[in-house]
Amino acid sequence: MRRINSDFQTLHISEEGQKLSNRDYFGYVEMDDFACYVLADSLDDEPAVNSARLVVDSIIRDFTEAPTMGKGTLRRYLLRAHTELLKQRAGMHLKVAVVVAVTDYRTLRYCHVGNSRLYLIRNARILEQTKDQSLTQNLLEQERILLDEAARHEERNNLYSFLGERGKPEIQISRKKKLEAGDLLIQLTRGVWEQCGEQELLRIVNDAKETKDILDQVEDCILMEQNSRSIDNYSMAVTAVNKVYQSPKKPVSVKKVLMIVLPVLLVVITVGVTLFLRYRSIQNKTQSLLQYMESGEEYLACSNFQKVAEEYEAAKKLADSLHKEQEYREADSYTKLAEQVILADEALSAAEYQKAQELYLAARQMAVEKGNVGLSYIEGQLNRTEGYIEVFDLIAQGERKEEYDNLTGAIALYQEAKEKAAALYFMDGKKEALELQMAAEETLEKEQLAAEKRLQEQIEAEAVSRALDQDQKTNDQQNAINMENQGNELLAQGSYESAITFYRVAQASYKQLGLTELADGIDKKMEAAQAGIAAKEAQAAEAEKQKSE
Repeated sequence: MRRINSDFQTLHISEEGQKLSNRDYFGYVEMDDFACYVLADSLDDEPAVNSARLVVDSIIRDFTEAPTMGKGTLRRYLLRAHTELLKQRAGMHLKVAVVVAVTDYRTLRYCHVGNSRLYLIRNARILEQTKDQSLTQNLLEQERILLDEAARHEERNNLYSFLGERGKPEIQISRKKKLEAGDLLIQLTRGVWEQCGEQELLRIVNDAKETKDILDQVEDCILMEQNSRSIDNYSMAVTAVNKVYQSPKKPVSVKKVLMIVLPVLLVVITVGVTLFLRYRSIQNKTQSLLQYMESGEEYLACSNFQKVAEEYEAAKKLADSLHKEQEYREADSYTKLAEQVILADEALSAAEYQKAQELYLAARQMAVEKGNVGLSYIEGQLNRTEGYIEVFDLIAQGERKEEYDNLTGAIALYQEAKEKAAALYFMDGKKEALELQMAAEETLEKEQLAAEKRLQEQIEAEAVSRALDQDQKTNDQQNAINMENQGNELLAQGSYESAITFYRVAQASYKQLGLTELADGIDKKMEAAQAGIAAKEAQAAEAEKQKSE
């Protein structure tokens, strides 16, 4: 009934400027008791998706299903639009600035993220306005730049918050403001306020006779600059409050009220209490659902997946009881992601590294599909798991080297595994690699000591053999000398044949011992013995001759 008993007129313009396409979007809905006006500006350049339209459609859809001016619900509508951007970007980074105004045809509440603006103008002055979430606005509030410089400042589009950012956007929501007939509600994107400042806008509003005149003159102001500077997409919506809703004041008859109320008072109270309790239960559940969803998102930001699973599981049960299908699907998907990560963490703790790797890979795919939520933690755990697998692969290679008695190669692989485990702070892997390395080094040391001992024994044996050979040689030489001396005695005694026998034995021994000079000296003694034998035979022949004569 409020809509037909009030008069709100809305007109808007939205053009591409000098861009190839218009990526601004405006939408609104006026219902019986509430109205919602949404203006969004795409901050990305993705040609496949109009991110501004996606946000506007999401907010209008949620508002149509449950019209309200409640701060918490409006915040949830914007967060849901933010989530839809994250879900649908598929590798793209969709970004949107948005300003939303809601009214019950008597009061106004507005909220915004980014640098799309709203002005509530009354009596040719700005009564309410949003503040850009930009570095330029911060510098302006710190009085480091002048107001006239803000619209041209180089950091005016350097935003610290917007829908589609990887963190949680900072949603600014105003208090309720009572409307009066003659108010103007103006929403505009950066393409407008960059070219048409506040003072120029107020002048245009003051001079305009109709709402359409405001749009036409603002567009003229923008297009005047097209030859000297680049004109961005520009969109502007003007809602003229010609009449606000007034509650009817009817005279009340106490007698009539009593006659009507008393017969049904008991029924009304019973039904009222029942409905109130049911309503309060639904409200409490809805509030709890929102709290669980927000808590789950906060735990996701700090990678506490155990709490994520608990919060979203509780949210899923509430959404099911409230028949909220979209919230149920969202909570269910986050619950499955958290449970997948928990299973992977448990496998990693149980040293089931191949299983953990497979679970983390599946979790990473789920995280990417959910807009990269929790992705940094999952990739960190995946890298850690892969590192553990590499450590044990190196250990296994070292053990195979040991099997083939390549202890040096095994020690090098154990050393590499130990260093990699230390870099990963993988204490179990480091301990195992160190123990294997020490055992291999001990075995290698024992083998080296055994080889050294065998070498020493061989050297000693050779030395003994040489000593024995030397003793034998000395004995043989002494025997040869004795034989020679015996031959000398026999030669002196005239036993020439016996002397020659001893000389020959002595000469053979000298030659065998390599004493050539001594062997050659025997020849003269043997010649002397031969001469003695010849002389002795000559004497015998002479004696025989004399005897026969």
